[in-house]
Amino acid sequence: MRLTKHLLILMLFASSSLFAVEEQSTENNLVAVANSNRLLQYYENGENKGPSIEILQAVLKEAQLDATVKFMPWVRAFSTAKNNPNTLIFSMIRTPEREADFHWIIQVSNLSRVFISLASKPENYVDTMQQAKHKLIATIVDSASYNELISHGFSEQENLYRVPDWEVMVTLFESGKVDLIYAEPNSIKHILERRGKESVTLRYKAIESKKELTSYIAINKSTDIEIVKRLQQAARKFEKTAEYNRLLFE
Repeated sequence: MRLTKHLLILMLFASSSLFAVEEQSTENNLVAVANSNRLLQYYENGENKGPSIEILQAVLKEAQLDATVKFMPWVRAFSTAKNNPNTLIFSMIRTPEREADFHWIIQVSNLSRVFISLASKPENYVDTMQQAKHKLIATIVDSASYNELISHGFSEQENLYRVPDWEVMVTLFESGKVDLIYAEPNSIKHILERRGKESVTLRYKAIESKKELTSYIAINKSTDIEIVKRLQQAARKFEKTAEYNRLLFE
């Protein structure tokens, strides 16, 4: 009888310990996926860099959580975050179509999109959606830019050329194989500068305030709500710091 009691106590202790380990493992098993963007987040010389990375790290530290950062093409990053609990994604533009699929943690940037052409090809310059429909536009599949153009009547059969990521998009654009890019101008400039193509001049319409967009760190909707609360509470605290303002507008 005494042996049975001891055995029960040991079993209860082991099961509670296992639960604690599993709970801790779940909390520490976060993954953060992103598409490389020199303005926001990227991997270089063995380190994750960029203002969005710094914001993510600050929020995780405040929440006492860890996450493994993985860079991948946008299509895979979005699919991974949408379909897997405990998965963060950044930097993602907040749109009505995406609202219900994620918990939104913290804003990481202000962005804007315009039609960009090469100054060396003045025939490709446009300043309206209607004019752009007569051009070939490179766009990343399932990106906010792609979805916006689709909503305005653009199509892959008529005027859109789908690409997997920014690098391919800029390569096609720079070589003249597509006429336009619908994107944030500074992102394109950074890619060209990194390639040593500072002499490539871009042309685009002045950015209107209504075109300004915001991108966020978000997390899969099915993530444990306690983890979500810890991240959101940490984010609200970090938002009040001077460091956050510096990184947001860097």
